Amino acid sequence: MSNQKISTKKLRAIVFTDIVNFTQMSADDEQHAVDLIDKQNEILKPIVKKHNGEWLKEIGDGLLLSFDSSIEAVRCSIEIQETLKDVDELNIRIGIHQGDIILKDGDVFGDDVNIASRIESFAPVGGISMSDKVHKDISGVSDIKTSFIGHRKLKGVEQETKVRCISSHNLPKHNMNRFPIFAAYMCFFWATICFIFIVLL
Repeated sequence: MSNQKISTKKLRAIVFTDIVNFTQMSADDEQHAVDLIDKQNEILKPIVKKHNGEWLKEIGDGLLLSFDSSIEAVRCSIEIQETLKDVDELNIRIGIHQGDIILKDGDVFGDDVNIASRIESFAPVGGISMSDKVHKDISGVSDIKTSFIGHRKLKGVEQETKVRCISSHNLPKHNMNRFPIFAAYMCFFWATICFIFIVLL
């Protein structure tokens, strides 16, 4: 009978955070890196509680949080980044996705958890990225602005995922979308050079 209560499935807004350059910091000074994690948790726990979030799991230097709604997840993430702006060395990226999580034996599983962690990698340092699901949920909130990063292929996900980042609240904007434009310009430039060279020959 008890085994029937071990596993539960819930639809949640999932927040994944990660400290930037933590691996290098650990290599340079392991104790300092551990102290930084403690400092992060001390600062973030009251903010997560304020926004009715659930502190699901600590994964190394990363955190896995869940919220009943996308707007609570986004508001919490914005406050986290605004708070950490003035904290030395504590630079994090945040990714937000909406989907099912599976709670089993005190642990958290599910494809949507993995998607949230992969979306996080597209966030700028000190910024917040989100899936299209989350963006649709908050699209009617006037004070939160987003910019389109692009269609991104996520590991283990068949279809490309639309990824956006929050561009309001003085958060850093993503600049990855500049690279395709630059690459296209360079291709055009070199094609023109080659054409001129062939004509002159």
